[in-house]
Amino acid sequence: MMQLTPDTMTKDERSMLLYAETCMVDYSGLLEGQRMNSADMDALKKFKTAGLLDYGRIPAALLDRSYGKTHWVTFNESAWTLAHQLRRVRARQIGTIRQAVDAALAERTAA
Repeated sequence: MMQLTPDTMTKDERSMLLYAETCMVDYSGLLEGQRMNSADMDALKKFKTAGLLDYGRIPAALLDRSYGKTHWVTFNESAWTLAHQLRRVRARQIGTIRQAVDAALAERTAA
């Protein structure tokens, strides 16, 4: 079984896992097909092969009641752990606005 880490994942894979994690938390694991492209589907296949999660299409008979959701995903503990690691990596990426806020606060503190 392949070992995935934030460092070994592509940007598309990291993004897909975080989208799936958000859907697990906010939408009971239901994904919107219109938000996913072929790279995302490849990432889901890779995650399934790696034993991180299971996923599939929502049965056609339920699509009219799924509010645009077309796929489902279920995480195991390894997927939750990896998603948490990815969130922490993203949280450390400080954007330009935050840099400006930090600089202004430092100036205020120094004055």
